[in-house]
Amino acid sequence: MTKYYPNEYKLITEIRSDSELAKRTCDDVNVSKMNAIIVANKTHLFELYSQEVPRNQNVIVASKELNEIAQALEARYSQTEPVSVAYCKLKFGNIENNAGTMQHIIGARPR
Repeated sequence: MTKYYPNEYKLITEIRSDSELAKRTCDDVNVSKMNAIIVANKTHLFELYSQEVPRNQNVIVASKELNEIAQALEARYSQTEPVSVAYCKLKFGNIENNAGTMQHIIGARPR
């Protein structure tokens, strides 16, 4: 079993918090676009970090999936068509929920 790594836990908590707070600004497309970039950068960092933690296969898979969701959201903001408030809230909500599940798993590891 993988042991607890505080940096991994901190990063997934930041992703969860950023996504939760980002849902509040979905009515402002410019702020939402910046939030999508920030979250996508953090999920990318989290995926890279998780790859180097020993015996961490489940989190490696989950971090890859989480990063794919965040990267798709960032890419959507790069398109010319406007992003709806509902889509913004849905995607940030998905990231928040997935990060919350991962936070619980990572936080329960033995110290």
